[in-house]
Amino acid sequence: MSGVSRAVKTVAIDVDSVLADVMPVWADEYNKRRKARITKADITKWDIPTVLPVSAEDVYEYFSHVWRRRWREIPPTEHDIGAVTRRIHRKGYRISILTKRERPTAPYVAKWLDMHEIYADDLLFVYDATPKADYPFDVLIDDAPKNLVDIVEPKSAILFNQPWNRDFDWPVRVSRLSEAEELL
Repeated sequence: MSGVSRAVKTVAIDVDSVLADVMPVWADEYNKRRKARITKADITKWDIPTVLPVSAEDVYEYFSHVWRRRWREIPPTEHDIGAVTRRIHRKGYRISILTKRERPTAPYVAKWLDMHEIYADDLLFVYDATPKADYPFDVLIDDAPKNLVDIVEPKSAILFNQPWNRDFDWPVRVSRLSEAEELL
């Protein structure tokens, strides 16, 4: 039948700590401001103020500063990650970049995605408390357990391994986006 195509599935991919390895730069910013010596590995809980002497407001301010002033220093989580996103798309998936963030960081995130040639069919910036599970996708790839707990079938999720989610029990985990590509 001409004009009939199969349904396209959407993969929603988080930015921070899934595409962009922002925490080493965040830790460097923390160390400069606090005269400390922490690393990404020291951040063992998603709720950073429970593991470091820092307020939630300062956590967000450091993230905002890193994205606005140091976005070029943020490495991707793996070499040639843009090629991985293009291969996922060529497999027939629609790619939604789905990221919660402070509004002033949005243009810098978009520049970072362009700099690393990340393929996306759409880019969704979430500024409020709406759960990611409420957005349209078939598969979510995220590092934050709080974004996965509300996912119910037919949707599914892949947890991106990071030091802050090691204790979270989730059946499907990857350490690189290219590993997720193999699962799709």
